[in-house]
Amino acid sequence: MAEILEKIPCETKWKITAQTLTGAFTALGPILIPIVGKEKWQEITDNIFGGGGKMAFPQIKEAFNIPVEDAIGAYKLYQTVAQLQMGPESEFEYVEETPERVVVRYTKCPWWERAKELGVKPEFRICPDGHQAWGDEGLKAINPKFTHKVTKAMPKGDPYCEVIIEFKK
Repeated sequence: MAEILEKIPCETKWKITAQTLTGAFTALGPILIPIVGKEKWQEITDNIFGGGGKMAFPQIKEAFNIPVEDAIGAYKLYQTVAQLQMGPESEFEYVEETPERVVVRYTKCPWWERAKELGVKPEFRICPDGHQAWGDEGLKAINPKFTHKVTKAMPKGDPYCEVIIEFKK
């Protein structure tokens, strides 16, 4: 088996691992919501995503010495953590980028891709609420002066997802 894995490029391994992770978690909504209810599912999701952000943001910041002194640095960390946790599938563009505020639009997201592939109905999707909890807790763990808001979301019918990160002095 080791010789097979050695032949698979790291980028391919990373992509498969990330797609498997996002797919498995995306598939949980339709299974668990009928059992625990939407409110409890949201609480579970917020705790999982929020806890993941709270742990990963400081860990990645320190491991790669990413400076986070303003909204631009916060977003660079945010995107690095996102890519490391969710894989290379995201496509995004900067709409605004100042030290006080960064606005980014995502036109492709691994969570949304898995929801579409698996045919997950809107009432069972984890986004954008899980994403909101992840960014809130992750940035708060770095500096409570950062705010994070998901203002548009493809799962809600918007043409893209939009995230705003602000630094309050």
